[in-house]
Amino acid sequence: MSDFENNENKLFYQYQIAAEIGDKVAMFNLAICYVNGEGTEKNLEKAFYCLALCYENGKGTEKNLEKSYYWYQKAAENGNEVAMNNLALCYENGIGTEKNLEKAFLWYHKAAENKDKNAQFKLGYCFQFGISIEKDEVKAFYWYQKAAENDNEVAMLNLAICYENGKGTKKNSEKAFYFYQKAAENDNETAMLNLALCFENGKGTEKDLEKAFYWYQKAAKKNYVKAMNSLALCYIDGEGTEMNLEKAFYWFQKAAEKNYTKAMNSLAVCYENGEGTEKNFEKAFYWYQKAAKNGNKDAMSNLALCYGEGIGIEKDEVKAFYWCQKAAENGNKAAMFNLALCYEKGIGIERDEVKAFYWYLKAAENGNKAAMFNLALCYEEGIGIENNEAKAFYWYQKAAENGNEVAMNNLALCYKKGEGTKKSLGKSFYWYQKAAENGNEVAMDSLAICYKNGEGTKRNLEKAFYWYQKAAENAICYKNGEGTEKNLEKAFYWYQKAAENGNEVAMNNLAICYENGNGTEKNLEEASYWYQKAAQQGISNVQYRPRFLYRIGKVKKVLEKHVNWSKNAEKECLSANKWIENALKYEKVKFISYKELKNTERLYAGGFGTISKAIWTKTNNYVICKKLTNTTYIKNDLLDAFIHELKMHMHLNYSDRIIRCFGISSDPKTNEYLLIMQYANDGDLQNYLKNNFKNLTWNDKKKLAFQIADGLNYLHNENILHRDLHSKNIAIHENNAKIMDFGISKNQNNQTSTAYVGNFGVVAYMEPRRFVDPNFPYTKSSDIYSFGVLMWEISSGYPPFKDNDNKVALAVSISNGAREVTILGTPKEYEKLYKNCWNQEPEQRPTINEILDEFERMGFVNIVTNKLVKGSDNLTSELQASAESIQIESTQISLNLQRFWISHIHRLLDNLVPATLDVYSILFRGNNFDQYVEIIFDLWTVMRMFGRKNYDKVMLAFISDIQYWITIQHPIVNTLKSQLQMFDEYPVENTV
Repeated sequence: MSDFENNENKLFYQYQIAAEIGDKVAMFNLAICYVNGEGTEKNLEKAFYCLALCYENGKGTEKNLEKSYYWYQKAAENGNEVAMNNLALCYENGIGTEKNLEKAFLWYHKAAENKDKNAQFKLGYCFQFGISIEKDEVKAFYWYQKAAENDNEVAMLNLAICYENGKGTKKNSEKAFYFYQKAAENDNETAMLNLALCFENGKGTEKDLEKAFYWYQKAAKKNYVKAMNSLALCYIDGEGTEMNLEKAFYWFQKAAEKNYTKAMNSLAVCYENGEGTEKNFEKAFYWYQKAAKNGNKDAMSNLALCYGEGIGIEKDEVKAFYWCQKAAENGNKAAMFNLALCYEKGIGIERDEVKAFYWYLKAAENGNKAAMFNLALCYEEGIGIENNEAKAFYWYQKAAENGNEVAMNNLALCYKKGEGTKKSLGKSFYWYQKAAENGNEVAMDSLAICYKNGEGTKRNLEKAFYWYQKAAENAICYKNGEGTEKNLEKAFYWYQKAAENGNEVAMNNLAICYENGNGTEKNLEEASYWYQKAAQQGISNVQYRPRFLYRIGKVKKVLEKHVNWSKNAEKECLSANKWIENALKYEKVKFISYKELKNTERLYAGGFGTISKAIWTKTNNYVICKKLTNTTYIKNDLLDAFIHELKMHMHLNYSDRIIRCFGISSDPKTNEYLLIMQYANDGDLQNYLKNNFKNLTWNDKKKLAFQIADGLNYLHNENILHRDLHSKNIAIHENNAKIMDFGISKNQNNQTSTAYVGNFGVVAYMEPRRFVDPNFPYTKSSDIYSFGVLMWEISSGYPPFKDNDNKVALAVSISNGAREVTILGTPKEYEKLYKNCWNQEPEQRPTINEILDEFERMGFVNIVTNKLVKGSDNLTSELQASAESIQIESTQISLNLQRFWISHIHRLLDNLVPATLDVYSILFRGNNFDQYVEIIFDLWTVMRMFGRKNYDKVMLAFISDIQYWITIQHPIVNTLKSQLQMFDEYPVENTV
């Protein structure tokens, strides 16, 4: 070899080294060497390929795509498989030549056959999507497999997808997992995400949440936004790692900032609920809006709720409707149902029953159970559509098959009357039976009639009696609160139904209802009629009832002369302002000057008002100032709403378990009234748990739950329904729980209350039956349901369903039986109690007394009695002193005591019973027998008329004294025993 040839070899080698490290000029010169065979064998294929690269990338020469295309073509025609692939790319994308997909496919095919892995992948892609060739999933699978075998990681990913979905081959989860893993190990971030999903769901491998978390994290760190969102969900749920809301928030934020709309929606939820960051409604609204504008249907639905409820933005029903409509049109099922409600009720849009019907239909067809029932009603009543009994029947059937017991009853009626279907008493009987077995009260009565008359089944008087008896038992359950919340109206209804069908016990009980006004207006004539009917059927002791009714009437006349001040005031009032003036005039309410309130600081704005904190200079202590700001949910105006809550506090202001109201004040700038209430130094229960949960023992948690139950017992004994019981309405003061916020509370027996009567409250705590039937009556059992949810919250430390940001979807889930999962380590008795409380069926929930019994078994007993009204101790002492030291005529004592009790009945009845019994005992031991019997009877009657349970204590004390006189065989015994005949529910044992 000559020196010249040796130098050429060295020069070629140097060009080659320089080209490999990116020297542009060297690459061009290397191509010349291949063309001329300088320093290497002549190789036009490589020469042309190198030249094409140079012209494509501007290496060693000016960039020239036409020349690049020319030289790729030359190299390809000379057999270079990489150049073939690149030439196909030129034809596919129109680089240096006209776009020609047929030629692109041709050169991909040639390159693939020459084992170029990238061309093999592209050829598979062409077959999969039918690019310049007929779609062929089998051939697509074949070429993906070839490329994967040559280590193309994208082909591995696509091959895994083929195996997962059965495209071009049989489904094979194990092979899908294998190739996802291969691609992930080759750094493909999409494969990492899919591999994580395999581990999370146990597809093609064993479920392994730790490995799922690992691959989500690995993909997220490669800036793959879907993986960031999934990683955040792992931190939210504590799956594969410890729960960490702050890290969840961080990854939602990272993904949201990269315009991933699902993460935007989740980030908004974090801001709305204060999860992993401080609560910020404005930022929540911002991210809901951004996600919605980027097409996220869930965010659209949530944005509608923000506008509808004024979350982070001023309330705007028109915009709420707009976004609800957008969400529905984009397929959000809950939004479809809400949109129908908007059209039906005229919320944010003019009422349009036709459009309401359309969206009920859409929602029903998409599986919304509530919409199915509403749609049936539309067809039945001609709402937005012509009456169509056949279609009404069809949708009642669909709703019934999905477990709606009201729909079952309606379906039975359809079969019975032949409406929308062929008349069939047999099928009518079947659906009455299904509805009755599912607790539908109307169906129970109808089923009894079926058995009685032999409609759709054989006549069977025993079974007819059974279902009538069930109805009667239902009434007794409602009366006593056994297995359900006490409901005197329903008890009356079922006593009436059973009595009309010949049940003698029900006749007697119906008479008692009329006698005492339980569940109906008092009617002594009706009471006498049903007592007589019961006596004719063999019920004993009812012959004493006429005398009893006479005594009731006597006491009623006394009461009519001493009407409660509030009723008088309300009769005289021409306005709400006048009512407040009278309350202040008669010193029923304390007025606190606004000047006495210093350092006012706004704390919270809720659905019904704003809450501020101030120092009351007279006591130098903090107080809470509540100003009502939202009257949308009140029947009358703002002042009526204020008075409604003030009345509630006046009624309830005597228990340590209730946040006390000190009085009212008036803002001189706006003339708006404020309620001045007790300040709780530990805030509300939700924040208290958030800040202190780690330090709470199970005894501490049980104590909190017991205290709430004790407060609820006080409310229910006063016949008050709270109706908005949740952790933001429980205050913690010095580690003790107190119930607050009675803005939408209601006296169960008051039919004229101004309290809001629609759906209200926080979804997770609400009566489930009201989601399906907005007219379902809110009873004490509804408060019990809320209490059960609170018990779970106390056990977990965080609010129920905190991750569910779609309120409508959550309502649907809860109405279908969804509940939170028991926290590990929860005591069995505690778990059992709250699960009983949140039972889907109201009648199966325990009463508040049964709940307190359970807490007593857990070791918690209420040893603190409700505080007496200021001055009541002195009143009691004065009564005792008068009875012991002064000789007073019996008639005068009776008159004084009656006046005392009548004028203070609402405020002092519960508190002074024990002390007053001591006074009565003095009278009794002093031989004032007739006067004693008269007073104790009147006192018992008055308390029974006002629905108080304390009359039991009065009667037990009475019986105790009578037993004493029986023991000593005093002549008065016979007189006393005759008096006792009217108290047959308090038998006296004759020990003579």
